[in-house]
Amino acid sequence: MLDAYDIHHAYGSAPVLRGVSVQASDGEVVGLIGPNGSGKTTLLRTLYGSLTPQRGTVTLDDVPLARFTRPQLARRLAVVVQEQAGEMPLSVADTVLLGRTPHLGTFQRRTDVDTKIAADALARVGATHLASRDFGGLSGGERQRVLIARALAQQAEYLLMDEPTNHLDIHFQHEVLHLVRELGVTTVVVLHDLNLAARYCDRLVLLHEGRAHADGTPEDVLLPTILEEVYRIAIEPVTADDGRLQLLFRHTEAAMPVNDDTLGRVGSPHSPAMKGTS
Repeated sequence: MLDAYDIHHAYGSAPVLRGVSVQASDGEVVGLIGPNGSGKTTLLRTLYGSLTPQRGTVTLDDVPLARFTRPQLARRLAVVVQEQAGEMPLSVADTVLLGRTPHLGTFQRRTDVDTKIAADALARVGATHLASRDFGGLSGGERQRVLIARALAQQAEYLLMDEPTNHLDIHFQHEVLHLVRELGVTTVVVLHDLNLAARYCDRLVLLHEGRAHADGTPEDVLLPTILEEVYRIAIEPVTADDGRLQLLFRHTEAAMPVNDDTLGRVGSPHSPAMKGTS
């Protein structure tokens, strides 16, 4: 189990997380949802040890994260995050093979088994045709699929993903999240698309202003009474043909009151662009 308890963190004087707790049990897919700036990525970073919280604890199978060495963590946790998508002077095949590094001893070379695991990972994300390409020359969507393949090649027990569907077309958004479910590994994933979260997550943690505003099954969390307060937009839950929950969104002034002075809406006499022109 991956367990974060009473996590607090601030950047400078601005609090980002205010006592957030989250658990991911064996085989569970947990989605972190919430508006921009609600603390999703910061919370995810504390879960894989990239960020030490200023208060609170993170444990992996009841062992504090701080007690693991980096190689030990890399064998247990696979991570797909946005900042990984920088330039790499490597082929796609070699980039995916990096996922095997935590399993190699000092001076140990990759074997044919490692190569096959990496090739299988590329195939699972539909990217075999990219194997000989330079990673740096890929499109955003292609890079994302390769980074996910690298995480799969790592064969870790836990998978942590920050917006893995970013840059992907609709087909591959569903392909990737379906694959995550099929893997059966404990997963924590940051998602902006609430309908994807409803379809592929076992449990959701809704963050708002640095706190866990709601925590439960998609049916318990994705309720208009909860979501409209956080997202300030009218939401209508419906049942899709396959019986799954789906959300419809409708902007209304009542659901999302607009203050021209603070938002500076284009065309408003109070917006910076319009002041002095009336």
